[in-house]
Amino acid sequence: MKDLLLEIGTEEIPPSFLAPASNLLEEKFCQFLTDKRIAFGAVKSFYTPRRLTILISNVSEKQKEERLEIQGPPRKFAFDEQGRPTKVAIGFANSHKLKASDIYFKQTQKGEYVFIKKKAEIKTIEQLLQDNLSGLITGLQFPKTMRWEADKVRFARPIRWITLIYGTKPVLANVAGLKSSGFTQGHRNNTRKKISITNVKKYKETLKKYDVLVDAEDRKTYIKKQLHILSQKVKGKTVEDEELIEEATNICEMPNPILCEFRPEFLNLPAPVLITALKTHTRSFAVRETKTSKLSPYFIAITNTPKCDVKQVRYWYEQAVESRLDDAKFFYDEDVKFGLVNRVEEEKKVVWIEGLGSLFDKTARLEKLVVVLSQRIANVNNSLLLKSAYLSKADLLTNMVREKEYTSLQGIMGGIYAQAAGEHELVAKIIAEHYLPKSADDKLPETPEGSILSIADKVDNIVGAFIVNAVPSGSNDPFGLRRQAMAIGAICLKKQFYFNLSEIIDLSFEYFGVAQNDKLLQTIKLFFIERMNALLLDKKITYDTTNAVLAISDINTLDAYERAVVLSEFRKQPEFEPLVVGQKRVNNILKGISESFFVREDLLIEPNEQILFNQAKALEASLNYEVSKRNYKKGLELLLTLRPAIDGFFDKVLVMTEDENYKNNRIGLLQYVKSLFMKIADLSEIVI
Repeated sequence: MKDLLLEIGTEEIPPSFLAPASNLLEEKFCQFLTDKRIAFGAVKSFYTPRRLTILISNVSEKQKEERLEIQGPPRKFAFDEQGRPTKVAIGFANSHKLKASDIYFKQTQKGEYVFIKKKAEIKTIEQLLQDNLSGLITGLQFPKTMRWEADKVRFARPIRWITLIYGTKPVLANVAGLKSSGFTQGHRNNTRKKISITNVKKYKETLKKYDVLVDAEDRKTYIKKQLHILSQKVKGKTVEDEELIEEATNICEMPNPILCEFRPEFLNLPAPVLITALKTHTRSFAVRETKTSKLSPYFIAITNTPKCDVKQVRYWYEQAVESRLDDAKFFYDEDVKFGLVNRVEEEKKVVWIEGLGSLFDKTARLEKLVVVLSQRIANVNNSLLLKSAYLSKADLLTNMVREKEYTSLQGIMGGIYAQAAGEHELVAKIIAEHYLPKSADDKLPETPEGSILSIADKVDNIVGAFIVNAVPSGSNDPFGLRRQAMAIGAICLKKQFYFNLSEIIDLSFEYFGVAQNDKLLQTIKLFFIERMNALLLDKKITYDTTNAVLAISDINTLDAYERAVVLSEFRKQPEFEPLVVGQKRVNNILKGISESFFVREDLLIEPNEQILFNQAKALEASLNYEVSKRNYKKGLELLLTLRPAIDGFFDKVLVMTEDENYKNNRIGLLQYVKSLFMKIADLSEIVI
């Protein structure tokens, strides 16, 4: 048992590629060892922009012994009638270096076949790596790849060296035109080109001597510590940004944070502009004053230049930042001067989606949708909501948002410009919130008005995309429609919005002014129901409970969730399972029956069918009341009282009797009983 080290040295790999590639390398390599019957111990993965590394302890020197059972030809071809082996049997045995006497017979689904057993070939770990390493490495997947050699090898970035060591011995293998060795390389700025790894266990320590922190967690910890120390020097603290910390970690092999400064006059810019300028252009952290939390005229740049001339590097960072802030100040001043309202008229000249009109047309649809939505939700300031919808897309035409580095501030800048123009504070907040959430872990809108505009905007986006057939397919979802539909559901749950989205989808489709298309509308609604299903599963609702609720639900996320929560609790009761069994029996009998039958009381001749009908009829009014009040727990308790009557009906009454009148009447009774249960959920979907 010896330790194994593999390091893939490359040109700088994009930061977002690193963690997924490292995880995939570990997964594939461990699966390779398992498949090849090589025992191994603890596994550690490391990565920097220039290397992907896996270090595995206690790797077996050779494959574990295994006896293989090999199936040969059918017995009738391998042996003659006297039981003597034919040439077929002899050839089969010889091909595995065995004798015909080693053959035995086994019955299979296709008849009797001949079999032999033999020891599997045993290879050393070195042999296995030499044969398979190239495929393991070049089989790694990346969002984008490059080709740099004549043999058409593709990888995230060109591979420059391969370090492969087993114990203390380098293993020679060919990958992408390179031969592996026991040497690695340090930081790009380090003059030492070849570094010998003599002790695999001290791999991290060895690279640190040559200015490489190979462990991403070590780099992240160091960056956070330095951010704290440097910001305290100016009585401040850095603006928290985990995404930026992650990116800074993945662009450096040896991070070297440097405290820098810009002219205080730039503090007059809105804070989001300053923070974004620092982040997007130089991957730097803004600094706030500790006491006031206001931004201070300092920032911290994360360089990948150990032992550099700090004074010179600081100067160039400050020059670069001030240049970008000069641009930002110009954009901001010009936008405020022109005004947000004037931008709305310009929307008429901008195509939103080809074939679906202008950005101004979208604004007009949003105005209509928010009016309809606000009628379904209490405590909404309709006039300010309508004004916000009118101004919501104007910032897309501002100098600031049109600049590539600041496009992420759409909505935020709209709110800032609205406030600068003297609009009501709530209008500014609604506009700023209406793009939220922008990602799965992003915050949701706080105000009901911002939530309404967010829902309207996302419904309009989804319906429009479906109209032009820009629909999600597999993992491809260029407009993020799945995320937007999930966001609508999340907003409805958080804000307790109780309304049927199906009606809003119908209106949205109508507002596009395209020809009525019932099939397309149904496809859009099914898309929303699929997202509701995903949302409920994310909320730890079991798949069968989700199916039971969605089988009867409109596109009302809050209502579906409330039903699912009650059903999840109710199914813990011992009486629930027999009730489900009864509903499954009802469903099985009614399956395939499309005609509806009315129950005639004069045809209820069996006592047990009379009992079931009378009890069902007696609780219907109470059930309707509880459902109307969304008291689904009480509704289920009422339905539970029908269980003895349902069991008695199935025990004593023959549904499919020869008399057509009685049969249809009993089918009608079961249809009636099922309709009562379907007011809450389809219990036949529950898995026992």
